[in-house]
Amino acid sequence: MNSATSGNNLYTYHIITNTEFTGVIDKYKVHGYLHNTEYCSNIYDYHLFIKYGDKVYMDVKGVGDIVISFNELQKNKYWKHYYDLSLMLTNNKHLIIQDLEYNSNYIDPYIYKEKRFWSINTAYIDGSYDAKTKNVVDNEYNCYYKINPHDLENMNYSSSQKLNNFKIIYMSRYEIRAKIFDKKSSYYYNFVLDYFLSYMEKEVDELSTIFEDKKNLINLAVLNDKEDINSDIIMIIYNNLVNDDRKLKYDHLITQLEKSKRLESIAQIIAA
Repeated sequence: MNSATSGNNLYTYHIITNTEFTGVIDKYKVHGYLHNTEYCSNIYDYHLFIKYGDKVYMDVKGVGDIVISFNELQKNKYWKHYYDLSLMLTNNKHLIIQDLEYNSNYIDPYIYKEKRFWSINTAYIDGSYDAKTKNVVDNEYNCYYKINPHDLENMNYSSSQKLNNFKIIYMSRYEIRAKIFDKKSSYYYNFVLDYFLSYMEKEVDELSTIFEDKKNLINLAVLNDKEDINSDIIMIIYNNLVNDDRKLKYDHLITQLEKSKRLESIAQIIAA
């Protein structure tokens, strides 16, 4: 696996360019009565995926984990549905975070039975059990993997017996037994797609703003190269062109315009 790392005393951030980490956490509230007292509790479901080449690691709450081929995943409509959702819910698919100190209060025991140390930041699905009233919450919950992701490269594909046992347990999930999967999956796909499209729209808007800033700064670099332009005028134009929130990113480039040649300034602006 091709990996680059950074971090602090609590976490190490790994960027693994040839591996994709994605997941779906579904959180919903269940209401009931116990000893004539109403209660509300959270129930969690998850499908976690690691894709390395043709190899896919999958971990499903209450079912277990297996290593299968990507083709095997695509043939199963249930697994493919959750995998497709995971691609839209996970923004940075190559980032995985390693907990260096385990905090027992951080990982909800209702989600995971064992200690887990490797996580990804994803949006998660929240709401009541009714699939129609769900919504997507951005980057609030972490999907935690049971394995060290670096081990997947050398892991064998699951045996036929393990795969068959996994399928038998999986088919006992309530949404399949109650024959509500098709309707539920349609609702889920639609509101997760809406979330994904909204996220992509924000990304495009941010990129457009960045490109516009850089275009303006390049124009200033060209203008500054003229002998009769006063540096104070350059700063007045700059202060009116660039938003205050983004000036920290470009201030040092503007102050160096007089010291740098035009082509050097343009190269620095493009790289910023």
